[in-house]
This record gives sequence, structure tokens and C-alpha cells, in this order.
Amino acid sequence: MDVFYEESAIVHNAKKGEKKYKIFHILSMIFLVVGILFVFPTIMFIPIGGGDAEAKATAVTLFVFFCSQTLLFFGLWFLLYKWKSTINVSYDYCFVTGELRISKVFNVNKRRLITRFNTEEILQIGDIENSSYERLKSDPMTKEVICTSNEEPAEGKFFMYILVNDGGKKLYILECRELMLMNILKFAKRSALENDYVMQEKKQKKV
Repeated sequence: MDVFYEESAIVHNAKKGEKKYKIFHILSMIFLVVGILFVFPTIMFIPIGGGDAEAKATAVTLFVFFCSQTLLFFGLWFLLYKWKSTINVSYDYCFVTGELRISKVFNVNKRRLITRFNTEEILQIGDIENSSYERLKSDPMTKEVICTSNEEPAEGKFFMYILVNDGGKKLYILECRELMLMNILKFAKRSALENDYVMQEKKQKKV
């Protein structure tokens, strides 16, 4: 039986994040354009042979000035370019008949696939609030990959971990509904679910 299930971990205050992203994007483009404009005078004043000492000294001074300005604006562009990639980041999880695809979404419209793996590769799956998560996380041979920008799960969701043998042990952290877990367990091996897992509904009642 084919199964298709998809959901997203939208960053909290997404509207505020979108405005911030646009500001950083505009500033980065301004610095890039200014940096490109400084390239031309930098090339013009490259010190070459010929001319008197005073002319050479002037050319060197101007070259150093324009070169430093070029590097400054390109550096500012690069920093803002990297910085904006951390703003307004959400994640999409798509489960299709035994395969989970995790994508990172930048400012709603730019998407990059992080990973895709089959349920056969899942070693363990469960809730990060349980002790088994801390044990797995403490393993120096395991790399943790956080696939949510939120510190607290949205209403109706929880933080789920998936330990996968994906070119080495990787511990993926997802912010999703329990329905995602239920769909994955339809295809994963029986021993994959942690022993101390508690259904989210029961856990809420205890609270």
C-alpha cells in the first residue's frame, strides 16, 4: 500500500523573519554592487613599470585604497549572504512509501534537499524527551542534525529523533506530529521504536 505524508516545521514568527531576510538581502546586494564598482578603479591603478617615482607612489597608494575598499565591500556582502541564510529557515518532511525526504527551506521559496533515506536504514526512532535520546546523542560516533529552527515544538507537534546509518550514524531531529512517526513505523523494522516511547496523547494527559 502506497503512503504519502508531508508536513513542515515552520519557524515561529515567520513574518518577522521574512522582513529581516529581505533587509539583509537588499543590503547584501548593495554591498555586492558597490564592490563590483570598485573593481574597475582597482584594475586601473595596478602599479606597472614606467613613470617617475612620485607617479608610482601615487598609483600604489590609490591601488591599495581601491583594493582595500573592494575587499571590504565583498567581505560585507559575503558575511550578509551567509547571515541571511540562517534567517527564516523552515523544514519540509516528505514521507513516501518507505522513504523520508528532509528539505531545508530558505525564506519560503528556496529549497535544498538535506537527505533522503529508506526506513530500512533507521536504527532507532523516538521522542527526544526520553532517556534513550541522551544516550544516543552522547555517542561521539554519532552526528546530530537538527532539522527545525524552533526551540519549542508547535502546538500538536513534538521533537522526534531518527537515528540512521547514513554514511555513518546520524541523529536527525524533526519537529512533527505523531502521525509522521506512525507512518514511518508502518515500514520500519519492529525494533526501531525506542523501548520507553510514550504516546503523545498519554503524555499530554499526565501533564
